[in-house]
Amino acid sequence: MKGELLNSLWLVGISLVMSVLGQTVIKLGVSGPAREDLFFTRPVSLILFIAQNPKVLLGLLFYGLGSLAWIVVLSRLELSYAYPFVAINFILIAFISRLVFSETISGLRWLGIASICIGILLVAYSAGGK
Repeated sequence: MKGELLNSLWLVGISLVMSVLGQTVIKLGVSGPAREDLFFTRPVSLILFIAQNPKVLLGLLFYGLGSLAWIVVLSRLELSYAYPFVAINFILIAFISRLVFSETISGLRWLGIASICIGILLVAYSAGGK
């Protein structure tokens, strides 16, 4: 399992980075005044907005690239072993949210993120017990 993980780790990283980039660029694309009304009252308007928004489309492209990398990861690793690495997105998104969007991240939220990190480490080390 460890050899497979090492051979697949770079693909996990690509998948994670593409997912975070996708989230960030989509957020940039949908940020603005009165967007909520557009999305909830007129679904067709939402589809047109997405189709005409380069940032949202770029974010979806990043997601697509990340999904391709993830498909290869899943072909190499057990799902129950690989999937916890997706939790790294929580950590990366918190940092991006703070740096790019100036969001406030509370101490309790950071504690939750630290708990996620510990869980990821436990799952990663569990491969040695096989």
